[in-house]
Amino acid sequence: MPTTVTAPPATPSGSADDPRLSWQPCGQVECGTLTVPVREGDDSTLRVAAYRRSSTVGPPAGTLVLLPDWEGLTARDLAEKAPIVVGPAAHQFTVIAVSPRGFYDSGPLPCGATFAHFATPSEAEPFAAACSSAATDGNVAPMGVLAAVRDLETLVDAADLAQVSVVGWGRGATIAAAWKLLHPASIFAAVLDSPVDPGVSPTAMALANLRAEDAAVAAVMKWCTSHISCPLVENAAKRVQFVIDDIEEGKANAGATVATVRHAFLRTVMSGDFGAFFHALEDAENMDFAPLVAVSGQGDKESSLAARVAGLCSDMSAADAATMIADDAAFEDTVFRAGFGATVPLVCAQMSESMREPLGAVRAATGARSSRMKVYVSATDGIVSPNAVKAFAKRADWRFRAVKSSRHLVVGFDRATTIAVSNFLLGK
Repeated sequence: MPTTVTAPPATPSGSADDPRLSWQPCGQVECGTLTVPVREGDDSTLRVAAYRRSSTVGPPAGTLVLLPDWEGLTARDLAEKAPIVVGPAAHQFTVIAVSPRGFYDSGPLPCGATFAHFATPSEAEPFAAACSSAATDGNVAPMGVLAAVRDLETLVDAADLAQVSVVGWGRGATIAAAWKLLHPASIFAAVLDSPVDPGVSPTAMALANLRAEDAAVAAVMKWCTSHISCPLVENAAKRVQFVIDDIEEGKANAGATVATVRHAFLRTVMSGDFGAFFHALEDAENMDFAPLVAVSGQGDKESSLAARVAGLCSDMSAADAATMIADDAAFEDTVFRAGFGATVPLVCAQMSESMREPLGAVRAATGARSSRMKVYVSATDGIVSPNAVKAFAKRADWRFRAVKSSRHLVVGFDRATTIAVSNFLLGK
């Protein structure tokens, strides 16, 4: 018979007299505004968006904080779809989904710029210029993991919460991991889906993730050549290269660039929908690049790219950026390069030092180890290295599980995993 762990009592998820946190009706949920210092000890502030839904069945299980990834479901989506993304346990919690600083619904947008698509230095120049200008004006705020953790501590204090449970995906999982390591008393239980270890150098993690991306390219090409339904079934890698060659020769339309292929591939690995990627490549062979642009997300209005770049740049030092650029130049692709390559660290090298709060030195405080923490990852994840995630869980002495799933995130997408998370949150 499973052992039930008693959760902390439900506590008010908002203090009416605390000016830092306010709520108002907002469709299916309540929309909240959390006011936080730009930097620790600053008088200047910025706004962090949050979304709340009340528990609907008893007994009350406390407050559950949900933290999104860069792309995919937003914080508002997570609040509205909580019973789907974390299972039926969500009905017993007061759910607060937080959009970390810099995400599109929390302000200010990093460097005052929005860019949906880039993967080469020339395509990144407008973003770098905007960030340099903002740095000159003194308007660049830290947007990294450590700043997000401070914001969450402000939330717990402003909402008068004793402890919370947490579920984080991707970037949100990394923030949740650092939160638990630094402030273990704030978190009762947590589920982390594909986190990056905040206690390991960003350069080491970047290299591990570069290898994971490359392995995913080879695996997806192999999938195509072994599935008769794949339109590029015969020599898929060679035909992908033909598409890339056409783009480099200026034959593409619909605004497609080499970055389009790289972004489309990453989104394919995230979703697990390999078929859409290869059908779009088949259309590109026939000089119709619009489907490939659509798969890549190029031109999406609510792009997470600005938040991603500003966050990663906050997490790394100038020396980290230089090492990543050199590592990327020395890396040999199996088939073709996926992801952003050296573009992000090239932008980061130009960022203001006042923005940087490098990771790599986060250590577990007393009470952070051997606690109610569970870490998940897809066994074939091409975005975050599964081996690195496993090593992180082992170092932290947290429970770990690799899920057989041909996609990036698994909690809320794999049914068995989602039910297991639901039971874990309720202590079953």
